[in-house]
Amino acid sequence: MRSFKPRPNFFWSILSVAGVLFLLAVFAFITLHSHDLVNSFKEQFEVVVELNPSTKKDRVQNLIDNLDKETSVLEGSVIFISKEEGLKLLSKDLGEDLLVSEMPNPLFDVVSFHLSAQSFGSDDFEALTTKYRRDYGEILDIYYESALIQQVTSNLDRMSLFFLLAGGVLIFFAFTLIHNSIRLSIYANRFLIKNMELVGASWGFIRRPFLRKSLRHGLLSAILSTVILMVLGYVLWRQVPEVLEYVQMDYLVGIAIGMFLAGLVINLFSTWYVVTRFLKMRLSELHI
Repeated sequence: MRSFKPRPNFFWSILSVAGVLFLLAVFAFITLHSHDLVNSFKEQFEVVVELNPSTKKDRVQNLIDNLDKETSVLEGSVIFISKEEGLKLLSKDLGEDLLVSEMPNPLFDVVSFHLSAQSFGSDDFEALTTKYRRDYGEILDIYYESALIQQVTSNLDRMSLFFLLAGGVLIFFAFTLIHNSIRLSIYANRFLIKNMELVGASWGFIRRPFLRKSLRHGLLSAILSTVILMVLGYVLWRQVPEVLEYVQMDYLVGIAIGMFLAGLVINLFSTWYVVTRFLKMRLSELHI
C-alpha cells in the first residue's frame, strides 16, 4: 500500500485570505464613506444672524465678506435674506394669506451661513460668534441649535470610537486568520524544511521558494477579493442606482491598492514567520 503523504492545501489558504481581505475592504468602504456622510450632515446645520432694520447695505456686505473669509464657515454658504424674502419663504409653510394680510412684517433681515464639518461643535465657532457680536453692533442675535449640535457631536464621537475599536478588532482577527491559514498550508512541508536544513541549506535559501509562493498567493487572494467586491458593488448599484452619488472613486482606488498591499505584506510576513518557526524547532517537536 502506498503511504499517505499530506500535501499543503494552498487553495483554502488563498480562499480564506481573500475572504478576510474582502471583509476588511467592506469595513474600510463603510468607514470612509460614513465619514463623508457624517460631514455632509454636519454641514446642513444653519446659523442665522439677525440684523437691526437700520443696518446700512455697506455694513451688510462687509459682514458677508468677512464671514466668507472665516475658516470655520463653509465656503459659499453665506447668503443675505431680506425680511421680504423671508416672509415669502415663510408663506410657503403657513399659507399665501400671510402675504395679503395687513399685519406688519415681523421678520428681520438676516445673514445665514453653514459651518464647515471641521468646526462643527468646536470652540472655534463659539469664538466666531463672540467676535462678530462684539465687532458688529448691528447684530441683534445669532441663532443656532446649540443643544442639538452638542448632542450630535457627542453621538458622532461615540460612533467614531466604535468604528475605531471595531477596526482594531477586525484587523487583529484578520491577521490571526490569515496567519493560521498560512501556517496550516505550510504544515505538511515541515519535514521538508527541516531536512533541507539538515543537509546544510541556509535558512535564507530554505525560505526563498516559500516566500515567492506566498507573494503569488497573496496576489491571487487580492485579485479574488477585488473581483468579489466589484461584483457586489455592481449588484448593489443595479438594485439601488442612487448609491453611486455617494461613492468616491479615490476611496475605491485606495481600498483596492490597500487590499493588494495587505495581501502581499501579510502573506509574506506570516510565511517568513512560520518557516522560521519550523526551522527553530527540534526534529522531535515536528511529530507533535
